Amino acid sequence: MMPVDAAAVVAGLAAALSCARAGRRLGRARGRWLGWLALALSSWTLGQTAWVLHRWDGAEAGRRVISEVGYLVEIGQLAMPVLALAALAAVPASRARRARARAAPAAGLVVPLPAPVPAAAAAAAAGAGWAIRPRRPLIAHDALDEVIVSGSLCLLAWSGVLAGLGGADAGAHPGAGAARQLVAAAHPVAVLVLALAVLHVTGFRQPADLPAVVAAGAGLVSLAFAGLWYGRIDWSGPAGEGVARAVGPMAAPAAVMGALLVAAAAQWAGKADEDAAPERDQRRADLAEWARACAPHLAATAVAALLLGRCGRAGALDPVEIAAGVALVTAMLARQMVTLRTGQRLVTALGEAEREVRHWVTHDPLTELANRGLFHQRLTDALTASRRDGRDVAVLYCDLDDFRVINDSLGHAAGDHLLRAVGQRLRHCVRTSDTVARLGADEFAVLLDGGRELPEQVAERVLVALRQPVAVGGHHWPVRASVGLVVAGRTQETTEALLRRADTALHAAKQTGKNRLVVYRPGLSATPGAQLVAGTHLADALATALRRGGWSAGFAVHYQPIVRLRDRRPVALEALARWTAPGRGPVPPGTFVAAAENSGIVGTLDDMILSQACAEIAVAYPDPGLRLHVNVSASRVADTTLLDSVARALAASRFDPSRLVVEVTETSRISDLHGAREVLEEVRALGVAVALDDVGAGHSTLAALHLLPVDVVKLDRTLLEPPREGGRVAAMRRWMISMAHDLGAVVVAEGIEQEGQVAELEELGCELGQGYHFARPGPLPAPLVARWAATEEEESGPAAPGAQGEGAAGRRIGMAGRWPRAAGPSAAAI
Repeated sequence: MMPVDAAAVVAGLAAALSCARAGRRLGRARGRWLGWLALALSSWTLGQTAWVLHRWDGAEAGRRVISEVGYLVEIGQLAMPVLALAALAAVPASRARRARARAAPAAGLVVPLPAPVPAAAAAAAAGAGWAIRPRRPLIAHDALDEVIVSGSLCLLAWSGVLAGLGGADAGAHPGAGAARQLVAAAHPVAVLVLALAVLHVTGFRQPADLPAVVAAGAGLVSLAFAGLWYGRIDWSGPAGEGVARAVGPMAAPAAVMGALLVAAAAQWAGKADEDAAPERDQRRADLAEWARACAPHLAATAVAALLLGRCGRAGALDPVEIAAGVALVTAMLARQMVTLRTGQRLVTALGEAEREVRHWVTHDPLTELANRGLFHQRLTDALTASRRDGRDVAVLYCDLDDFRVINDSLGHAAGDHLLRAVGQRLRHCVRTSDTVARLGADEFAVLLDGGRELPEQVAERVLVALRQPVAVGGHHWPVRASVGLVVAGRTQETTEALLRRADTALHAAKQTGKNRLVVYRPGLSATPGAQLVAGTHLADALATALRRGGWSAGFAVHYQPIVRLRDRRPVALEALARWTAPGRGPVPPGTFVAAAENSGIVGTLDDMILSQACAEIAVAYPDPGLRLHVNVSASRVADTTLLDSVARALAASRFDPSRLVVEVTETSRISDLHGAREVLEEVRALGVAVALDDVGAGHSTLAALHLLPVDVVKLDRTLLEPPREGGRVAAMRRWMISMAHDLGAVVVAEGIEQEGQVAELEELGCELGQGYHFARPGPLPAPLVARWAATEEEESGPAAPGAQGEGAAGRRIGMAGRWPRAAGPSAAAI
């Protein structure tokens, strides 16, 4: 046995040197545990060397009892487990474990989804292969596993080793003192504690160098186990020699094997690179998970087998074994309950995650709108249903104009904010049954599936809503969008064909000036040309109606009073165009006015409304105290035809020029302000006043107020909104009223809907107001229209067939008695 013991000493010394060298190679952070391991091996080698020397000396002198050697051997062998525990405590955990420890929520379950995810967090895709996995069991589950494993090992040690320790020592050494018994008991306790520490580190801490730690742990347990047998052997007498012959072949090779395992662990330390071998790291983590799950069951099985065997031999268990068995059964039951609860929570989390994934697979993560795939599917279903029940299906394509400017100037965060705002506006413009989708970076689509409204009306509402400025980066940025509309026919339209036509209409809108609506019609292409105008088929119908003119073509003039704020008396009426298209029903003013602008026939529309309004008011309200406001497009202000149109309307109706106010509506920017100034000066020379409409919005500028001869300034309704953002709107309202007064103009506030607004405007010095708070637009009362119609018949002959019927229809929907007959001071001029 001497050569084997000497080999154990050499192996221990080599292992100590290997650990010291490896610890220095890895550095202080990752190699600290190897430094402790080198100290532990040095201590064990010292004790083993003392043991070998005393055995050699004892063989010659006849002294062969370990108690005569002294405590140097015991100190060396018992110090090894203590230093080994320090080494195991310094083992660094893996990066994956540290990351999970920082990110793991208190709930105990995580469903990793990609970032970023609005409202729920992250967008997921079914085909991306993201796994939905629970994090490692709850802390209570881990604690119960460790209690079961450690309790089982303690019970095994008690029943298998410690129970007979006192009797064996007493029988072998009747005179041994308490110190000798304490030392003898310390060896199995050290083996037990060291085995528990190794299981905890390798199974629950998930160390970075798992193979090295496993090898080192196995080697340390082998060394401690050899020390246990060395400490219990009595080499004196024939019996001692028999025990030595039986145990010696087990203890010495175990010591050699343990030292070699520790040396191998020192060589393997630091070789595992988590970043370079993620698949290998994952396999090790899976193996550790499997071993951790099996450990409590194996330990409980071993305890059950031991207790059953002891019951079969002795017939009874001691109190320690009974108490430990009850505690282990209780821990196993608690562990199973925790496992069941964890499984239930996992099933719930999986269900929620599945619903989340299904949602984000079909929705855009930024705007939470439908994505291209879902939109395509719903459009296909809508076309199938349309062929069956005949309902209308339309597709609206919307692309933001010059979106890159905001992205480049304010950053992507501002661009994302704008996209979310556009998505919300689109949702508010359509029904909940319609589908709004984001198809690309700044491209949106709307599926209109049935409904009573015309698709053109919805498209116009969308365009108007998008034109409102958006607060981005502390500034109000105007939003401009090009819109393409296609309405599915009753033929076998395919989804791809419909989307292609919508895209063609969108590109036509882009190439004909942007910020407009183009409705697809047969023959439309994406090539720029004069025929590409917004709502071409609507413009054709409008042109036909204007050629017919009057009631027979569906045109009517509605009026809204303008009142003096101090006494609520009407002092003027604004003429507003209305059109009921034959076969289509009422068309919103913004829709047909925009079509007239884009097709170049807005002048004809203005002239018709101007002539009709002057004629009607001249007959219905001959008193000079009531003025008439008529809108004209800004695109023709610089054209001398405006002067001819006004003069012709005044002459034909014999209307007093001093009662007429021409309102310049800024549906487009006035490109030639100096030319417009000359034309408007000539209009004023006729005695007609000039008003600038929508001041504070639209295309109005300070240059227009400065250069144009303006008598009346009409504040846009946006300036009457409640004060926001530190009172900016209120400050601008005060400034605009003050500036208009300084220019010698009268101020009319549009969009008044509440009495509180009236009081504030009076306090600011605003003279006139207009809005739903006073009256809604409507036709003249029926008796007055009849009087005007009779006058027209006397001057121009009998009315055209059908005109009387149309007029009667208009009178039936009139607002009889809406405005009192102007008389005396109650209708004083401005």
